Amino acid sequence: DGKEDDDQIYTLEPLSLNQISGHQTVFINELKLFDFKQVLTKCNIPSEFSGGVLWCCNGTIAVRRHEAGRVTLEGCISDDYYKVRELLYEQYAIV
Repeated sequence: DGKEDDDQIYTLEPLSLNQISGHQTVFINELKLFDFKQVLTKCNIPSEFSGGVLWCCNGTIAVRRHEAGRVTLEGCISDDYYKVRELLYEQYAIV
């Protein structure tokens, strides 16, 4: 008789922390370098475009967008680098 199956209530139990598998970090947004340049300008960080690259902090930091949509940040580790990186991360939803 199918009636017994209809009377059952199914519940989902939470997994314990050691059963949860991690995942790679995903950055969600379609960043436009021109818009990011405006963000940098509002934060008094000098930047300019040259050869499709957004150069920041007097040419010490480069922000590039590749064909596949990936964005890279290159430069010497410094306070400026970390500030630009923080502003860049703020442009994304990170999950």
